[in-house]
Amino acid sequence: MITPLTAGGILVGLAILAWYGVRWWQVNGKKKTGKDYKALAPLAYGLLLGVLGAACGGGILGWVFSRVRAASNATGEKVLGSTTGANGANLATTTLPPLNFGGAILVVIAFVIAAALWKKIDKSDQKMIGAGAVSGATLCSSGGIGGTGALALLPLVNSVGNSLIGSV
Repeated sequence: MITPLTAGGILVGLAILAWYGVRWWQVNGKKKTGKDYKALAPLAYGLLLGVLGAACGGGILGWVFSRVRAASNATGEKVLGSTTGANGANLATTTLPPLNFGGAILVVIAFVIAAALWKKIDKSDQKMIGAGAVSGATLCSSGGIGGTGALALLPLVNSVGNSLIGSV
């Protein structure tokens, strides 16, 4: 079961993107050659992992990402309450399409790749991947652009997975 999303959860997901976006813009904005978009690749991979993990209806990944969302909600609610006095509420969310066998295989492969390369990845990139996964897991079922992106991504993952295993 997917943990409901609150305003606090949205805050956490967006704050992570804002943090890394502003830092990337500031550091790379000083170069005369322009922006280095490749520097955002770890964050994008983390977002992808977060969305894929949140789409898991059960199992270890489903449980972990349900806990990630619950922690994001709780943390964000505390921040909202202590900084603005606002009380968060459950928000309208998008229901993620279920993964089929092919899509589930691709999800596991994406996490196997991350695990296999983890020790070879720089610490700063590891942090970006982890933060991106939290943001992706939190924002993927929002009624906004994050949820819309997840609704487009998951059928694609299912379709590619089906073509890899020869399933319909």
